[in-house]
Amino acid sequence: MSVQEVKVAYTGADPTAFGVMGLSLICFVASSSKLSFTDPKATGLLVIWAALLGGLVQIIAALIDFKKGNVFGGTVLGAYGFFWVGMAFSWATLNGMLGEGMKAVADPKQLGVVFVGYLIFSLFITIASFETNVPFIIILLLIDVLFFTLACVSFKWGPVALYAQIAGWAEFAISLVGFYAVGGIFFKNFYGRNILPMGAPMGLIKKAAPAPAARTKSV
Repeated sequence: MSVQEVKVAYTGADPTAFGVMGLSLICFVASSSKLSFTDPKATGLLVIWAALLGGLVQIIAALIDFKKGNVFGGTVLGAYGFFWVGMAFSWATLNGMLGEGMKAVADPKQLGVVFVGYLIFSLFITIASFETNVPFIIILLLIDVLFFTLACVSFKWGPVALYAQIAGWAEFAISLVGFYAVGGIFFKNFYGRNILPMGAPMGLIKKAAPAPAARTKSV
């Protein structure tokens, strides 16, 4: 008896613009605090927007990307989505929103460990981003800078005040480039053609030839 593989194909819309919108908006809001456009110590509202925009929106988009077979989009949006959920809970803890007991035993340096871990992850993703488009390359490079400087601030390595400013401006730049990417992706999907130039993959590392397509079943 022969066994035939059936591949289930997702036929819904591309969620990338939606997910990158969440990343761009939370970076826009969070950078306003780091750059003192808003009160740097008032992180209460950041808890809400980090959980919703940075977390929920990106995670929803990541799940759809995985259904579409988009490993890059699903991994990136999912990983950074859960990062922002973690940041929301971290800010809530440091603000005493989860109880004074948790606030009293919190060690902010543990966030530095998180930033180092995400920096390592992001360096790998940055390599893969060279096979996507120019805005994504710029965003990933800026994210590398952001995690490096945030780690330095957390561990008090080097000129902390300077690193804090660099982190704020890197996050602000991520939001601006992200907004551009949202526009480019949305317009392409909506109008069916490129309106905003996004650039082509650089082809630095060649991908393996795709396996022969299996019979698909739409969902």
